[in-house]
Amino acid sequence: MFCSNCGKVLPDGAKFCSACGQPIEIPYETPAPEPAPEPKADEPISAPAPEPPKPEPPKSEPKADEPLFVPAPEPVVPEENRPLGPWAYFGYSILFSIPVIGFILLIIFSFAGKNVNRKNFARSYWCWFILALAIILILVVILLTGVLRGVTDSIGLWLNSVGLDWLANLFL
Repeated sequence: MFCSNCGKVLPDGAKFCSACGQPIEIPYETPAPEPAPEPKADEPISAPAPEPPKPEPPKSEPKADEPLFVPAPEPVVPEENRPLGPWAYFGYSILFSIPVIGFILLIIFSFAGKNVNRKNFARSYWCWFILALAIILILVVILLTGVLRGVTDSIGLWLNSVGLDWLANLFL
């Protein structure tokens, strides 16, 4: 027997493919009906008698130790497609926030490893990193060129008035 999805050879009676996790469909071949004998010229043609309905088997009560419902086994998901849980996303977010180690692990998780979901999550952090870098560069250019000199002066004066002299020096 072969898997219809990936073509792997499977043992007889398997319900799921051991390579891709796809449920196995067992082909059912109906036997060809035998041709009806042709009536003879002197015999009258009669319709076949209808078959009597089959009686339903009697319903039996389940035993005390027998479960009422047996769930189907969950299909096996390959490692590269296994989803990440909410705590994994939370943990990776904290891990990527660590300044040097997080940056190194971000590079490793973005380009190496088998799990597609972890790769995509790490790559989304690259998008945030590029966006934050662009915003910081725009703000530095604005502060250095003095385009908003009046706004920066008023921010610096306010910071001086609240006691943040060290931060006010950046704006004045």
